[in-house]
Amino acid sequence: MNIRLFSMAVLVSALPLFASELSLNKGDFISAERVTRSGETIVSVKLSKSGKAKFKKLNASSVNKEIHAEIAGVESNFKLRVPITGAGLEMGPYSENDAVKVVTEINKR
Repeated sequence: MNIRLFSMAVLVSALPLFASELSLNKGDFISAERVTRSGETIVSVKLSKSGKAKFKKLNASSVNKEIHAEIAGVESNFKLRVPITGAGLEMGPYSENDAVKVVTEINKR
């Protein structure tokens, strides 16, 4: 195998199997609350300036883009159903315990 093909194989193998379009963390939110809707527990959040800036980069074609969030040790991956144009976002569904952890961590001051 020549060195160029080997280098390409190494680079491809280093790519994550699941790559999201956007990654969120605690600093991207100002506040959160747990909401139960249709039997599912979701987290309704208010975006910070950094969170809004991340969504602004995606533009109007953001629907169905993969979003990764990691807050309080809880990792979640979800798709946007509608473009984010305001300061709020609903994430989930989460288990009841995970939703409490996420909300508590975001609302810590």
